[in-house]
Amino acid sequence: MKMSEITGHEGVKKLLRGIISSGHIGHAYIFEGAEGIGRLSLAKAFAEELSGGFSAENNPDIIVVTNELYDPSKKQKNVLIDTVRAMKADIYIKPYHSDRKVYIIPNSDTMQEPAQNSLLKIFEEPPEYCTVVLIAANANALLQTIRSRAAMIRIHPLPRKTVEGYLIEKGLADPAHAEVISAMSGGSIGKAINFSADEDAIALRETVISHLINICGSGARPLYDFIKFLKQSNSDISTVIDIMISWSEDIMHLKLCGGYDITNADKAEELKRICSLVTAEACFRFCDIITKYSLAISRNANYSVAVSCMAMEYWEEIHGRNYRSAL
Repeated sequence: MKMSEITGHEGVKKLLRGIISSGHIGHAYIFEGAEGIGRLSLAKAFAEELSGGFSAENNPDIIVVTNELYDPSKKQKNVLIDTVRAMKADIYIKPYHSDRKVYIIPNSDTMQEPAQNSLLKIFEEPPEYCTVVLIAANANALLQTIRSRAAMIRIHPLPRKTVEGYLIEKGLADPAHAEVISAMSGGSIGKAINFSADEDAIALRETVISHLINICGSGARPLYDFIKFLKQSNSDISTVIDIMISWSEDIMHLKLCGGYDITNADKAEELKRICSLVTAEACFRFCDIITKYSLAISRNANYSVAVSCMAMEYWEEIHGRNYRSAL
């Protein structure tokens, strides 16, 4: 895919074109941004232009590094040290028909420290013809010694209207559904495409938001119902958490900034009503609570306990009293 064919990210594309036209090509770049917002597409387009315009799909000098590339039996998402070692053996072979070889490593922030240290040896003595692009959701998960040897390219979520327009243009959703799906996507066209093909996604959003509205009311029943729903949503918890975060961010921005272009624009009246019920301090804590328990779940904490505590702490921030004595 050519850079001109990628939706949005005009600032990033201008920066990458400037790097290419300057002739001062670095040996390593980190493309940091959320999953699905176009990191891999931009990296491939960048690699194509670095390699003379040949398609990334048919160019032996553009290598997307995965565990399966070097060992089909290894299907793990996290990049293994054996994969990095195999890449190192290949990297010192000169390009086949381009002036430059480009290695793109998705999920680079999943590498354990031994794998990163192995990669670091390439960064310390890189071949002049080689460029490595690390794709990461969180560059801070990479060693500081790697970050210091790579240029950072930050890729931000796309505006909601851009995602909405893409869905309509490609015929993936009608205007009404496109508005809702773009709100759910968090600026990620990749997520928006997946949601557009999932008939249950919109219903899930409505259910989550309904629970978040209900727990603002009096009594403990809505809280118990929310906890029950979360316990039954193990397979969808990643999407549920994304919806909760976007909802909580909207509350914070509306409370503190007033005219902010909120993500869940179709729920503006409900959000304004909740803003009138909560304190500014609570607005700050909502996302912290969700993030804390999302991290605990990702680290294999007891799922039932984690989602129960998340719901109770969220409820406590709304009502301003300790749930242990109130329930």
